[in-house]
Amino acid sequence: MSDATGAQLKLARCDLSRCEGRCCYDGVYLLPAEERFLLDLVERLPALRAKLPAEFIVDGYWNGAYFGRKTATRPHDYRSEDFPAHFTRTRCVFADEAGLCELEKFARANGEHPWTFKPTTCWMFPLQDEDGEPAEPVRGPDDDPYRSSEYAGYASCVPCGTHDPRGLPWRDTLQQEIDYLQQARELPLLGAPGHTVDDLLARIGPAKKNPA
Repeated sequence: MSDATGAQLKLARCDLSRCEGRCCYDGVYLLPAEERFLLDLVERLPALRAKLPAEFIVDGYWNGAYFGRKTATRPHDYRSEDFPAHFTRTRCVFADEAGLCELEKFARANGEHPWTFKPTTCWMFPLQDEDGEPAEPVRGPDDDPYRSSEYAGYASCVPCGTHDPRGLPWRDTLQQEIDYLQQARELPLLGAPGHTVDDLLARIGPAKKNPA
């Protein structure tokens, strides 16, 4: 598999010092079960709730039409010179000032898999999913499904989704995401049996339910 130039598609792992978490600039669109999961989770975690606005899941629109439910955003001052001009200077409300995800931080602090509480699109990106099987990420602007005459693209405009000759073949770089996808009986993992908020918080225990 190759990029638009004919070279093998290679990707590098996320580097927040380079991109500042720009993939989170517009929040994330949620699968139906994920909205209820996040509402329940935040309700049970006062320390996490205190870091969020009153409305942290909102209606999202694409090209002027309703597209689905998504996490809200707040203004953010990106400093990198290559920040895409067509991206708004906002960031998902679940991201901290450094661009780290509060949901992932909570999971790590409590000995859970880092993606236990994260929406599917967040942990999977830039991997593509075809009926539960891993598929090659976009290879460049011409392959970017979000590119249009009004919008210059999404996956092809962030470093972790862009061909990098210094990186590894995409399957090697995204092996963690591939393994996580393939062990799922269904998506989203948040809504799968055994992954309810009550089940997960009971496993963590009452003494550890405060995000850092």
